Amino acid sequence: MDKIALTLDMPGQVRISGKIIATDVSYDAFMQGFDGQHVEWVNGVVIEMPSIDARHDALVHFFRLLFGAYFDYVVGRVLGDPMIMRLTDVRSSRAPDILVLLEDRLDQLHQNEVIGPANLVIEIVSEGNSRTDYVDKRREYELGGVPEYWIVNHKKKDAIFLQMNADGIYDEILPDERGFYRSKALPQFHFPVAVLWQEKLPGFSEIGRLVQVMFG
Repeated sequence: MDKIALTLDMPGQVRISGKIIATDVSYDAFMQGFDGQHVEWVNGVVIEMPSIDARHDALVHFFRLLFGAYFDYVVGRVLGDPMIMRLTDVRSSRAPDILVLLEDRLDQLHQNEVIGPANLVIEIVSEGNSRTDYVDKRREYELGGVPEYWIVNHKKKDAIFLQMNADGIYDEILPDERGFYRSKALPQFHFPVAVLWQEKLPGFSEIGRLVQVMFG
């Protein structure tokens, strides 16, 4: 197969883009035949995920530590790539950079996949493939019922925070006047967005203080 960048239409007014690895692949065949490969599955199309840089990796590590500390106070799990989140309503199975499950959705977690929408999903924008995070995944996660979606672009030092309203549509929520973003999906969770752009991201001690402020 010609492995080039393509954009394909799919039902539900969702479009998918990226480097196509295979088409007409059932979900079961995807789970069995592409194990260990850095790929995602949307409507029978297997898409290669882009490579990441050092800052991307550092942000993933930071979020894992932050939510890990948060779950000292609240019951839940923080997961991420290569864990698959399967959205059956839109035939989408993505591997988000970060996905968060609260206690009410822990039963969706299986051996190598989360079946149904996580409470919160975070994607860190990869260079050269920003459309996927800003357009494709935003639409999939909205149609699939993900209550909250963050898009973090470290190159531009910009973050978009999307919260689902009562009509099932994402509203963009801005940080408050002090620069704190307050989550709707996660009880009491709030943090200063500026920490994402620090040259050195917070370590264990500072993360502990951030979480203490949430519950203090």
